[in-house]
Amino acid sequence: MNGISRRDFIGQANCAALGSAALTSAALNLNLLGRISGAELPPENGEDDYKALVCVFLSGGNDSFNMVAPAEGDGYLEYASSRGDLSIPQSGEEGGLLPLDGQLPLPDGRQLGVHPSIPFLQELYNLEQVAIVANVGTLVEPTTLASFANGVARLPEGLFSHSDQMMQWQTSLPDQRSAATGWGGRMSDLLDELNTTTNVSMNVSGSGNNLFQTGVNTTTFALNANGSIQLTGGSSSSQAARRQAIDGILGAEYQNAFERAFARRKQGALRANVEYREAVELAPAIASPFSSNNALSLQLRNVARTISARNLLCKRRQTFFVELGGFDLHAKLGTGHTALLTLLNTALSEFKTALLELEVWDNVTTFTSSDFSRTLGTNGSGADHAWGGNHFVFGGGVDGGKVYGTYPSLALGSEIDTGRGRLIPSTSVDEYVSDLALWMGVSPSSLPLVLPNLSRFHAPATAPAMGYMK
Repeated sequence: MNGISRRDFIGQANCAALGSAALTSAALNLNLLGRISGAELPPENGEDDYKALVCVFLSGGNDSFNMVAPAEGDGYLEYASSRGDLSIPQSGEEGGLLPLDGQLPLPDGRQLGVHPSIPFLQELYNLEQVAIVANVGTLVEPTTLASFANGVARLPEGLFSHSDQMMQWQTSLPDQRSAATGWGGRMSDLLDELNTTTNVSMNVSGSGNNLFQTGVNTTTFALNANGSIQLTGGSSSSQAARRQAIDGILGAEYQNAFERAFARRKQGALRANVEYREAVELAPAIASPFSSNNALSLQLRNVARTISARNLLCKRRQTFFVELGGFDLHAKLGTGHTALLTLLNTALSEFKTALLELEVWDNVTTFTSSDFSRTLGTNGSGADHAWGGNHFVFGGGVDGGKVYGTYPSLALGSEIDTGRGRLIPSTSVDEYVSDLALWMGVSPSSLPLVLPNLSRFHAPATAPAMGYMK
């Protein structure tokens, strides 16, 4: 396993301690602590009562209207006209869009296909194991082109900005620029009582700390490509001596409250790493291979290993965060996007094989997120920052082979085009992820604690907003 230096160790510890103080302050401002304690929890449901969410974040702004596009007929001609040289050949041509058989066709007659580099998602769709959720994006409230143009609509903070929109997707608090918790973290605050208390968080990240998994009471347990981070270097005796020295430092009695909090937090982190490594080593090994030259595959391998150790870690609920970067393709979009989707296709295919081996295919739901989609209109060889886009949700619990939400017109200048093919979302992030929170076990009455903005689009006491989970 990769190690870290003493300097890096202390630096990470200080950041963690400062983050904890900030989160505590934010928790008081959000007034969540007391409300969480009274939230409803689902009853235990035998040995199969394990559920996990896996967020696959495609950072940089995925060009999702080349990922899912009209594959033939007038719908394809409209798409090709808007996208120009960026368009994928239509279904049936060499290198063309892969047709989807599940829901035939859209209500307006258009037949969709997926990018030729993601045949795994075509296969899953046709097996009714993946759902497409169309034209999703950050929204403060339902927005029309007129309300956008007239300046009447309340818009997400930092619209079209990478950092802001990544934050809005992960917090689902689009009118707050400095939110301290994510919707996954708030959900975990509600559900963590289903887990036996251990040092390892129910929120595990393969891509460092993130807002999505940051809660009031729950934190993120971060992994590197090889697993948990630990102090290494030198002989086994020198490592033992170093560990003993650190234990002595952290175990000392400090008068300063900050120092005491820092020591407790770091002791917990060290115990969590030991606990995690021991659980993974004792858990059933995974025979399914993962590509060693694919960063997303390596992250998902760690997810699979952690799921294999779920019973040893005493977890009935878990969330995971993995990330594939590089989607900010203002130039050379065709070749760049193809290469990224090939990596995505390989990693997701390998992950499904591992989930089947672990016999948890029905218990794990994987979903995509991204900063935003990209403009339908080209800037020459690429596309720029846009707004609404398409996403996939897959797993054995998904009611797949269908398109949920409204797949938009791809004509430039349409009734939801704010300019150059920046489309106003027809489905909010809140609606998109609310089905996932309900599937995990959040009660309809507790859903506003996770998604305070949802009520502007959907009444939580009614049926699920989208309906893509069985």
